[in-house]
Amino acid sequence: MTTLLLVNPTAGRGHAGRVAGVAEGAVRETWGSVDRVDTTAPGEAVKLARDAAEGGIERIVVLGGDGTLHEAANGLLTAQTDQRPPITVLPAGTGNDYAKMVGTIGRDIRRAIGRLKVGRIRRFDVGEAWGEYFVNSVGIGFDAEVAREINRSKGGSGLMAYLSAVGKVIARFEAFEAHVQADDRSFTDRLLLLEIGIGPSVGGGFRLTPFAQPDDGLLDICAVQRLSIPGILTKLPLAMLGRHTRLKQVRSFRTTRLSVEARTGPLHAQFDGETREVSGRMEICIACGVLPVLVADR
Repeated sequence: MTTLLLVNPTAGRGHAGRVAGVAEGAVRETWGSVDRVDTTAPGEAVKLARDAAEGGIERIVVLGGDGTLHEAANGLLTAQTDQRPPITVLPAGTGNDYAKMVGTIGRDIRRAIGRLKVGRIRRFDVGEAWGEYFVNSVGIGFDAEVAREINRSKGGSGLMAYLSAVGKVIARFEAFEAHVQADDRSFTDRLLLLEIGIGPSVGGGFRLTPFAQPDDGLLDICAVQRLSIPGILTKLPLAMLGRHTRLKQVRSFRTTRLSVEARTGPLHAQFDGETREVSGRMEICIACGVLPVLVADR
């Protein structure tokens, strides 16, 4: 087989499953033989992608959301092989932030695959924390709770689903205190959120790290101090536009490494939309240019 089509049929409230047949046909027409595999449980895409990479597959196409891509990329990056195949994603999830970086967002499945056929392979950075890779972002605090709300919700998709989750989380969320150490600075503060970005956008369209480039060898950091509910609501539109970075409550900088030590309870985080929790300290570093990504011709 030349192509693994890795489908999460539940992604996007079932949207991926509904368009999987179209995607399979288009992949076959474009690249020849295709092995379509549907995931049946969380975490399964890690092993499927790892086995495919070690078996010599030429490319991996993910049909799903950022969480499915997160799993597949972790499988690819831990594969025992000298030649990692490129990976890409067709947007069929809730947020689809990585699809923005590969240029498949806003296109129907057939057109997206057509643009991938004449696209190119780029080497993107990934981050690593808690023994796990992330390809777009790690968020600690508020956006992790929003991701948790999204993952247990049964309806909605896209930016509106995230805005709905924000409305549910905002009344119950409590800021967290943490000590943060970067390459050239350190601070202790009570924070609404701490975002560590490889790419510029999270949550389907919140540009928390708007200047992030996925191949510049740097982590983009956005640390937002505790805000009142009216403060969050008035500044949310700025975050969606990426115009929040000069606010006095925001620290925005770049680094190659970050240490985050919890001072009030465990750290609640999202890794590309997948929620995690751990007590103590998080050490985050960047691995430069290790992920081969098939990017669509624009």
